[in-house]
Amino acid sequence: MDDWQDAAFSTRHVHNRVSKSNVGGGRGRRGGGAFEVKRTFGRYEVKCANAKRLGAQVHTGNNKGQALLPTMEIFRLSDDGHGLLGRLCLPGVLDASLVMTGSRKTLEELVSGLEVGDGATSESEAENDAGDQMENEDKSSASGKEQDIESADDEVVSEIESKEKRRFESFEKNSFRSPKFWFQWKGQVKSNAESSMVECNPEENETGRGYVVFSGNDCRSFKGTITMDALQWKDVSLSGWKEVTMPERDVAFDWK
Repeated sequence: MDDWQDAAFSTRHVHNRVSKSNVGGGRGRRGGGAFEVKRTFGRYEVKCANAKRLGAQVHTGNNKGQALLPTMEIFRLSDDGHGLLGRLCLPGVLDASLVMTGSRKTLEELVSGLEVGDGATSESEAENDAGDQMENEDKSSASGKEQDIESADDEVVSEIESKEKRRFESFEKNSFRSPKFWFQWKGQVKSNAESSMVECNPEENETGRGYVVFSGNDCRSFKGTITMDALQWKDVSLSGWKEVTMPERDVAFDWK
């Protein structure tokens, strides 16, 4: 059977959804109106029974006081606008960088780019690149007149604004009735949480996948699963709810 996402994520499907949801009384848009990717930004408290059980064992064994809460943070869009960048922390179990996209195919493409060092730049780096471009244009100006410099400044500002608009528009094309995101995590599985049946190098990062489905377009809560080979987890259930809504943040993102 063909991958159902190819149809569910198509632009044509999104356009059809608008009229159908209006006829159905807006049922497809429950929870915050039309989907906007910016609403995913923020910090979520995560609930995962398997992680809680392992984390409690580690906490009791180490006797280090109050344990941290499991959280998922979504920082911002990737530079190409095709995915979200964030972090997943399950205290005593996992600390990992997180990439989320609207389809598994897009996820593979984005992760491949990150593996070779593309697309992992932060917002400040993108702005610095634009600044370098403006400086080079100024130096190459033959006349050096103030009017020409101002014109170059306007062009650079316009290009930055256009780039940001394209990033968000690119992701909006992948919006759908119940916001669902495939994700891949990469980070360290805590050595004291690993299964005794599995040999893992604590100095090397592990990776795995999963998905989350938000309850509505307001992105206030979600349910999903996560897979982690080091702990022999396959489609382990997890859920979460938003603690804090935040704007897009220029947080360092490391994918090694």
